[in-house]
Amino acid sequence: MNDKYKKYSYFALLGILLLTIFSGSQAIKLRFDYDFEKFFPQEDDDLDFFTNYRQTFENDNDFVLFALKSENGIFDQDFLNKAQTFTDELKKLAHVREVISPLEAKYPKLDFSSIGEFQVPYFHINDPSKYLADSLFIAATNDPISNVISLQNGVVVIVLKNKELINKDDSDELSTAINKLVEKSNFDEIYVIGKILGQQLYIEIMKVEFGTFMIISIFILIIFLIVAYRSLWGIVIPLTTVLLSVVVSLGIMQLFGRPLNMMTTLLPVIMLVVGMSDVVHLVAKYLEEIRFGKAKVDAIKNTLKSVGMATLLTSITTALGFVTLIFVNMEPVQDFGIFTAVGVMSAFIIAIIFIPAIFYLSKTPKIVDTSKSNADWDKWLRKGFILLIRNRKIVLFGYLIVGLIALFGATLIQFDYFLMQELGDDDPLVKEIKFFEKSFDGIRPFEMAVVPKKEGATVYDFEVMSEINKLEEYLVNEYEVGQMISPTTPFKFVNRAMRNGKAEYYVFPEKEKRYNYIADKMKEIGVSEQLKEIISEDGKMARLSGRMVDPGSRQILLRNDTLANFYATQIDTNIVAYKLTGTPVIIDKSSRYLALNVLSGLGVAFLLIAVMMSLLFRSVKMGLISLIPNLFPILLVAGIIGFFDIDLNITTSIVFTVAFGIAVDDTIHFLSRYAQELRKGRANLYAIKRTFLSTGKAIIITSIILLGGFCSLIFSDFMSTFYIGVFVSLTLLFAVITDMMLLPLILMYWNRSNNR
Repeated sequence: MNDKYKKYSYFALLGILLLTIFSGSQAIKLRFDYDFEKFFPQEDDDLDFFTNYRQTFENDNDFVLFALKSENGIFDQDFLNKAQTFTDELKKLAHVREVISPLEAKYPKLDFSSIGEFQVPYFHINDPSKYLADSLFIAATNDPISNVISLQNGVVVIVLKNKELINKDDSDELSTAINKLVEKSNFDEIYVIGKILGQQLYIEIMKVEFGTFMIISIFILIIFLIVAYRSLWGIVIPLTTVLLSVVVSLGIMQLFGRPLNMMTTLLPVIMLVVGMSDVVHLVAKYLEEIRFGKAKVDAIKNTLKSVGMATLLTSITTALGFVTLIFVNMEPVQDFGIFTAVGVMSAFIIAIIFIPAIFYLSKTPKIVDTSKSNADWDKWLRKGFILLIRNRKIVLFGYLIVGLIALFGATLIQFDYFLMQELGDDDPLVKEIKFFEKSFDGIRPFEMAVVPKKEGATVYDFEVMSEINKLEEYLVNEYEVGQMISPTTPFKFVNRAMRNGKAEYYVFPEKEKRYNYIADKMKEIGVSEQLKEIISEDGKMARLSGRMVDPGSRQILLRNDTLANFYATQIDTNIVAYKLTGTPVIIDKSSRYLALNVLSGLGVAFLLIAVMMSLLFRSVKMGLISLIPNLFPILLVAGIIGFFDIDLNITTSIVFTVAFGIAVDDTIHFLSRYAQELRKGRANLYAIKRTFLSTGKAIIITSIILLGGFCSLIFSDFMSTFYIGVFVSLTLLFAVITDMMLLPLILMYWNRSNNR
């Protein structure tokens, strides 16, 4: 018989070894990736429209902005020469479509003596005698050049347009080249911002944090294992078990061709702390059996029989919590949910196979005299239980009051989302953004499509263009869009050129006759070629494009409402229709739906776990009871989010699902032991007491381990990871308190007839 167990143990260890080697060979191939467009909903009408829109014109965020500052002012020949050289160097970089510099910009001017047109540069770089005239002209103009020049602060903005929808390798190559070029430049100050630079920064942070969180979590786990078991055996076996599960989980990700992104980098930390919870319960029960004098084989059997089912249930419920993220129509969130769920179940399978095999093949551990420690635990748990029963009405009333307060706080939660909100205020990239927001209308892209509604009409029709001009003026003055480019822009340039270049004539012509005259002149001088980026080839769609300070999605919704009201009351709705589009519009919408989908998924998790617990205990009441201690911590965290004015967004909504799936584990262990005590014929109150004393220590210890692991996330530079660390830790803290205080009282009142 012993030879049979030994053979099974060796086969089990060999299988796990081969699996680990294979998984490890796959895991080392994992790459890091951050493409925020993957957070777009996978199937969406607005996304389909935007996809067609950017094929017609261009992608709205494939750009990099450079703000070059001169302490001596812009019109310093040395500065202008350096800026021109810098522009020329940018043009030589790979994967660059276009570099737009105000130093090379020109405006049309008509020469009536020869009835011709010529282009005049805004900057006569090589002729300092014209600097004064150039500066006076720029100061007086309100055309687009004024959006990229600050004479007062001595700053010039250069726009680099990179290859559209650039892939990661090309993006990294261009980002690296830009950073090198910026480093060797010697401007007084230079500010740089762009999507490709942000993505590269995110990936670098993810790489650092991936290793950092692993190290911190392992260190915390070792400390707890030393305190709990005070032996090398008690440290090595649990730690090896969870590390094996991490390697296998990462290997599975690579097998399915999924990279590590901002969310899945959390997987190792979750695997370490959740997997350790299973291991602690198995090891604790095995050592308890050994202390009772059981033989090794009997101790292993009793451990699997007593704790194995509860551990399986906790793994399933934790996995269910993550699986519900598939209801979120975003690839990174779905990947996070699926692979974390797979990892949780893998951790259980490895633990239930690896630990018994190691137990059997290794020597029976030397039992440390823990009688003093156990006596202390028993003493405090007994006192706590008696105190709880004696003050049960006060405790229940306190929970009621706190619950009502938290419920009120939860009603204060509002949805909001900001671009680049993942980075803290002290991050260098955020400081770059704030500079552009303060000085140059921000970096949030704005895109609006306008289409003629009358049959046969085109954007070039005077009545259509007039309505577009009204929309443009509203967007600039009320919606606060800056750096606006629209189909009216060329008409304004030519109108000014025909009025001797006077700044006050940079306006759209109000009369159709004047408009047609300017349109004919534009055809003569070939300006129509410049309209391709703002008017579709068939003339059926116009593009209004600009950039703005990011006010957050909540404020954008309010602005959209006032825009809709302006359109309905001030625009002839029979002539044109409009549609807001662009990357920020898609992100705002997807973020709002994410929050709703996650909460819907949380409801599904509640239902599934309630059904599972009802079937397990053959009681619908028990299924409902299992939810109460876990709804309360989530309600408390929701109240905190509301009272502290923390916005509901991608991060804070996911927290609830993650926390619920993990927090319910302790409830299952408590109820499983409680059911065992009832089956032994115990009176209800005595069964509660025995459960409280026997599971209390394990529940508290595993909760501390989970808290320690998730607290490591508060050191993250990403706000989403930081909030996951904070709110999951708070939920776990509230959950263990509720399991030890509220759950016993619920069970007591639920079965009052058997409380003798």
